[in-house]
Amino acid sequence: MEINLFAPKQSHGNQDKILDDPSRFKVIVAGRKFWKTATVISWLFKGALETKLLYPYIAPSKVQAKNIVWDDHINRILIELKKHNVPYKTNETELSVEVPGRGKIQLFGVENKEALRGMSNWGAIGCDEYDDWREDIWPLIIRPNLIPHQAPAMVVGTPKGFKNLYALKNDPTWKYFHYTTYDNPSLPKEELDALVAEYKEYGEEYYRQEILAEFVKFVGMVYKEWQMETRFIELEYDPILPVHITFDWGVNEPTAVIWLQPLGLRELRVIDYYEASDASIEHFISVINSKPYKKAELYTGDPAGKARTLTTGTSVIDELAKKGIHVKTKDGVKIPEQIRITHGFISRLYVSNKLEHFRDCLLNYRYPTERKGLHVRNEIPIHDEWSHAMRALEYYCINVRDRSIIRKKSFEEIKAAFPKERLFDKRGLY
Repeated sequence: MEINLFAPKQSHGNQDKILDDPSRFKVIVAGRKFWKTATVISWLFKGALETKLLYPYIAPSKVQAKNIVWDDHINRILIELKKHNVPYKTNETELSVEVPGRGKIQLFGVENKEALRGMSNWGAIGCDEYDDWREDIWPLIIRPNLIPHQAPAMVVGTPKGFKNLYALKNDPTWKYFHYTTYDNPSLPKEELDALVAEYKEYGEEYYRQEILAEFVKFVGMVYKEWQMETRFIELEYDPILPVHITFDWGVNEPTAVIWLQPLGLRELRVIDYYEASDASIEHFISVINSKPYKKAELYTGDPAGKARTLTTGTSVIDELAKKGIHVKTKDGVKIPEQIRITHGFISRLYVSNKLEHFRDCLLNYRYPTERKGLHVRNEIPIHDEWSHAMRALEYYCINVRDRSIIRKKSFEEIKAAFPKERLFDKRGLY
């Protein structure tokens, strides 16, 4: 009798379509209760029963992996293995199941990403709730581990804004599957109806995200009015327009640098973006000097850059000033106020379509939310990998909010400087 790795249930037709597809890299974007995790775990166990390699399941955290998989999916499969007299050894400390003479399943969390580095015995990998991963983990740690055995990968999740899953949707390397909660024909109708009704109570966007698995603006997004469809466009450096640079300093976190070009009061263009962690001031000066842009007319930044260190007795802003980079700051502006001011610039903010990470920062910078009604708990956005770019943008906006800096060159003066053949761009804005 064949082992049913979906026991005590059977796989449904849409799961079978995923498993039967021969593609090496698969991304499954699906609504809640489609049985995404069951699909991944059953697929990994099938591999472990066929080879002597390691088949890791990776969740955003090891605790989450234990709660989601070990106490549920692993247990149900072990019952099925015992039923068919298949021997196995479990190790609850490392959250692993080994089938003697065959392979091994092990659960990991990406919070300890260094523990995943350099492994060479992977037969396949399953990545769950992928939108909760840091975006550098796949290319820098996971992908190299797949090379020795040309291991396949299955990435699953429900969208959380425009993040990692969205990037894979448009990557030709990956076979993309999309299913809603309704696409699980095994869900009892009354359970499905109750689930849908519950999510609809949280709002239409939450329903579209969680049930329909659509890429929508993140619930609680700070700059929700920014329109990606018309503001994330082909955009090049224009030597006629002024160049401005703004910073968000990081000590144990990334330092973010944005290059902007205002077109009078009509547009604010983001033409370049850079961030790096654990880098010296000299490094950022070198990056700025390496760009093919004219010298910036304005530098703005976080007032925390004025803090002097105990070792040198100087501040970041002092060191930049020695190099001719004089950073304008504004003291005493609290985060809710700087966000309010920045809202006044968002409607005319254009971003180069080469700057995907900056776009993702705009789309994923969000407030913490409560479950019921999704009300904002406070006026301070979540401080994470998406917030550094936004803080740099906010420091710029609060420093030019009176617009006198931008008015140094009026729109008519800028327009007069353009050759006649450049009076209109593709959007007809000159």
